[in-house]
Amino acid sequence: MKDDDFFPYVSIIVPVFNESNNLGECLNSLVCQDYPKNRYEVIVVDNGSTDDSVSIAKKFTDKVFIKEEVKVGGVRNFGAKKAKGEILAFIDGDCVASEKWLSKAVEFLSHEMIGGVGGGYLLRDRPSWVERGWKLSSAKETRRVKALAGGSFILKKVLFEELGGFNEIINAGEDTKLSVDITDKGLELWFLAECYVVHLGYPETLKGFFKRQFWHASSYLKSNYGFKDKVFLTVILFLISMASLFIFLFTGFSVALWGSVFVIFCPLAFFINQIKSQGLKEVPMESLFFSLVLSFVYYLGRAGGFVNSIFRER
Repeated sequence: MKDDDFFPYVSIIVPVFNESNNLGECLNSLVCQDYPKNRYEVIVVDNGSTDDSVSIAKKFTDKVFIKEEVKVGGVRNFGAKKAKGEILAFIDGDCVASEKWLSKAVEFLSHEMIGGVGGGYLLRDRPSWVERGWKLSSAKETRRVKALAGGSFILKKVLFEELGGFNEIINAGEDTKLSVDITDKGLELWFLAECYVVHLGYPETLKGFFKRQFWHASSYLKSNYGFKDKVFLTVILFLISMASLFIFLFTGFSVALWGSVFVIFCPLAFFINQIKSQGLKEVPMESLFFSLVLSFVYYLGRAGGFVNSIFRER
């Protein structure tokens, strides 16, 4: 058995905004890690919650800070500045980690070419139809990936500081931006089976799902990785195709009808990619139908958010 001092010191950083319904479960999973208790700290950074998030956080850790009027990237970076650890482990306040989340991540990060590790999202118990349609599979596997999610993102502090941390300007996608920065250095990103987290904060309604996608697309113009993002490019194609459809409907111009085919093709391609990436093992047919519906709503939300951001920037 290793002496505790041989374990790298880890700082777990939890950004929070109005997460009173989920935060207790999240923090309980963090204090129950199988990693030596004297070799990690839990830092909670609240973004100006109006609920009981801060008081809940103080039941689990004395390292609770307030950082208002910044984007989520700024909240994460503030926590990193307060961190003592040589490894930074980011998890969202609506996510629940397995007890080996930290130990397996630290073990894997010892490999020289690994820039960061994390895991995908799993569904909570008794999910809504929207959640089941969005997250088809609950399979956990260790594999190399192109990007990590902010809800489970672990890396060395020296690399984090070298890259300048998370982007603080954009509303969403700061995790993808940092992932691109890491892989641009020739380093690898990996999902680990033990680092998947249960996501309690998925939208439960169609309206909530649309609003989430609208919000995610609101920073496309501010991000400098947009044209590296294939989804962003297909959103542009979807918008152009929508414009063609309206031209056909109002003018009867037949060429415009051909240009509108991507209104259907883009969501269908996205739906197929969802199936390819998540697999079909033990997925009920009704969930596939839900997923197809959500693929169309996804593009409507993303397109709407992007157009809104264009007018907001003017």
